[in-house]
Amino acid sequence: MRKVVLLVLACLLATSACAVPHKRGDQTVEKTAARKADVTSVFNRYRTVRNTAIELLDAKPLSTVESGPVLAIDSGSFEVSQRLAKTQTQDTAAVQVTDVLTPRFTKYPLWFYAVVRDEKRGVNRVQIFERGTAVEPWLLVATPETLADTPIPDIRTQEGEALTVKPDDGVGMAMSATEAAKAYAKMLADPSSADAGKVAEDSFVKQMRVTVENNSSLNGVSFDQSWGANDVKHVLRTSDGGALAFVTLLRLDTYTVKEGLTVSWPDGSPQKAFLSSGISSSGRLRYYHQVLLQIPGGSGKPRAIGQYGGVVSADSE
Repeated sequence: MRKVVLLVLACLLATSACAVPHKRGDQTVEKTAARKADVTSVFNRYRTVRNTAIELLDAKPLSTVESGPVLAIDSGSFEVSQRLAKTQTQDTAAVQVTDVLTPRFTKYPLWFYAVVRDEKRGVNRVQIFERGTAVEPWLLVATPETLADTPIPDIRTQEGEALTVKPDDGVGMAMSATEAAKAYAKMLADPSSADAGKVAEDSFVKQMRVTVENNSSLNGVSFDQSWGANDVKHVLRTSDGGALAFVTLLRLDTYTVKEGLTVSWPDGSPQKAFLSSGISSSGRLRYYHQVLLQIPGGSGKPRAIGQYGGVVSADSE
């Protein structure tokens, strides 16, 4: 039996800002700008729990500090480490929160935006922490990464508070955050679609296209990559009248292999960890990508300035 070996491509991107709301009384939610000690406490708790999970090589503790796609991506990463008998590096560097902003809310959930610098890796983590009720902890729900030298647009504030934008509000921009997320997903799925011209061909798009081209060129293998966008929840108004949107994309890579062939990946790769025996008939790899979309004010095209993602599940026949 001949074996087809796929090359693994990696990609990097992202960044953002934050602050903490508080509740007063039973009915009214009143937000005040987070004190540095409050924000530091949130990050210190997060890092302590994450380092515990790394020490145990067990993703379960992460459910107390993460939620949604972030938890799925990180759980997938831990599963890869377990299957490959690899360790992960604990985060012991000083927390450098370079920006903190908080919007005004009238009801839960509350959330704040923060930019955290990772000097060692040369990236900024642009994060959203969310709290569902007054008695629930702050959970990390978005953490796209940008290169350290990638400019992050300034967030517009009013009386010291960050201004939000409703996901379906496209006033002052070429499109709303919801429309931008859908167009971005459609363009990734089909470069020839009508939506391809509505968004910029950024670094993330180019890397995904290289992946498709490489996998589609394999003899005896039919490859398809599909994309979908989750509902957009976190959008901030930028100083130019545009918006900064946190968008979660679901990517599905599907392989149909000709009889007599086996698709496999290099040892040590996440794909190899999930599909150790390769694919000899058909198989699927599912990914989450959290993309930081910058939607310029005026007629400018939306573009991704950061991302965080990984394999979250796989199956084969």
